Amino acid sequence: MSLRPDPVFIIGMHRSGTSALGGALEKLGLSVGKTVMPAEANNPKGYFENLALTNLHDSFLGESSCPWYDPKPLKPRRFRGEVASRYRKELLAMLEEEFGETRPLVKDPRLCRLIPLWRPLLKEFFPKAVFILPVRHPVEVASSLQKRDQMALDQGLKLWTVHVVEGERHTREFARAFTTYDALIASPKETLARLTQALNLPRPQSTELVDATLRHHKDLSWPENAPDSEWILPIYETLVSDAPDKSQTLDQLRKGYYRKMGWTGPKWW
Repeated sequence: MSLRPDPVFIIGMHRSGTSALGGALEKLGLSVGKTVMPAEANNPKGYFENLALTNLHDSFLGESSCPWYDPKPLKPRRFRGEVASRYRKELLAMLEEEFGETRPLVKDPRLCRLIPLWRPLLKEFFPKAVFILPVRHPVEVASSLQKRDQMALDQGLKLWTVHVVEGERHTREFARAFTTYDALIASPKETLARLTQALNLPRPQSTELVDATLRHHKDLSWPENAPDSEWILPIYETLVSDAPDKSQTLDQLRKGYYRKMGWTGPKWW
């Protein structure tokens, strides 16, 4: 096994600045692997994601009848049994092929819901993994998804909520650091300096690692006729806070929101 035990995972919702963060961290010494997802008009500087990894995640979600744009959380049973075991073997083989002895930067928004699939691999092969959880305001994210994918604002808000609460709760047992899209754009050097210290990476010297001109969708007013602000906004406010009981508060909000959506009982929780 040639893989390093200290990969860096970016666990963030789509359109939350994960590409800007990934690009900066790659410049500081991390590897996206051999098969890099190509840049597109929506991300002209690149996604800084491994295409083989994203395809494997999409395949697993497809077999689980839950494509990336479906806001429902995955049921725990999806991470048990023969299918999950097969995908873990494929993930490990793919990681060896793509990353070799380099230090991996593992970035894919689907990871927010797929950490339980990875957990056995993390425990056995990646004991020094570190997770970064970037957070962007849900209205900005939903607006960006509406422009990119013609996704309804309500669906984008649901998708944001499930991604961030699932990503947070499934990374509690690992080393992790939170950041915000606002901080990355407004103070990139300071934000990256804090993160690189946690990641044992060189301190950034350049002020040009993040391009703030790529930011769009700054209107934070709640969309007219979009429901659930009483759940979604407190989730965002809790995530970006320094409250010592953050996880407990998020558990209460997540369960309340899931009840509202009809996702109740052990099969969801």
